[in-house]
Amino acid sequence: MSEIRERALLEPLEKFLGYQLRRVSAACMAHLANALTAQNLSPTLGTVLLMIKANPGATQARIGRSLAMQRANIAPLIARLEHDGLIVRKVCDGRSFGLACTPKGEALGKRVRQIITDHEAELFRALTEDEQKQLLDLLIKMRGSVAAAS
Repeated sequence: MSEIRERALLEPLEKFLGYQLRRVSAACMAHLANALTAQNLSPTLGTVLLMIKANPGATQARIGRSLAMQRANIAPLIARLEHDGLIVRKVCDGRSFGLACTPKGEALGKRVRQIITDHEAELFRALTEDEQKQLLDLLIKMRGSVAAAS
């Protein structure tokens, strides 16, 4: 039997920054999702947990705005974290509830942060420390620019 070799497909968007960002982001998120499965968390749930851990007392609405999430999308995530005993709601001004991690949530938050640290070290090892810092600075700058244009 002869082996049929396929010609590599042309990638017409290869030289576009947005396309490369999207491809790298998708690969990074898939890798992170795999790393978080042992904790029974998705990257989104892990992010929300870390935001609450870093900002005890912040309301669900503030967390959602900070992460650019719609109310309908953040509500089930908060409910899941609360159901799993990772966060609690505390009255903060008589009508609003602030969110805080339980001891279980604090411990899981530490593990999630370490998983993300290890994940980044593995995925970005092709870049020097200076290149990583430069890339991070450029992405933060770009995120601000994109947010301002939206």
